[in-house]
Amino acid sequence: MLILLLIFLILGIAILVKILSSQVKKPTTKIIGTEILLTEIPTVAPTFTPTPTATPSPKPTKPKPTLTPTPSPTPRPTIILQKDLDELFTKYSNEYNVDKELLKKIANCESTLNPNASTNKYAGLFQFAEPIWIQTRNLMGQNSDINLRFNTEESIKTAAFLISRRRFDIWPNCN
Repeated sequence: MLILLLIFLILGIAILVKILSSQVKKPTTKIIGTEILLTEIPTVAPTFTPTPTATPSPKPTKPKPTLTPTPSPTPRPTIILQKDLDELFTKYSNEYNVDKELLKKIANCESTLNPNASTNKYAGLFQFAEPIWIQTRNLMGQNSDINLRFNTEESIKTAAFLISRRRFDIWPNCN
């Protein structure tokens, strides 16, 4: 019976060793007679818990600069005195050698001498359409910004230039 007990004990230890063998270093056992001699004490292998990998934090980025659009001149109501208007008509009729009264007549017909007059297509003292204004101003070597149509002096200068080139067709109802 003692032998049976010893066999069960050995079998139990063998099963325990088998179970722990994946985590425990196998002890070498020697059986001498009825004694079991363990030459190495089983130790449980430490289980390593993975440590979290440090994730790099995003580097602060400089905010992208926002582009501020370049302001373009906006039409402002201008108050022109008759005296100033007459001086401008004289100046540009002399510069372009055109009839001062014709310049006045066209401006009066187109806008009743209102430099801020505007419709959906035409603007300024002489009611220039955008394409005509741009083309003429480029031909003159001047700034072709369409908002300059509202500038009294620029408008008179441009009209005088066109009249000097015999371009009366721009104002079919007023020449």
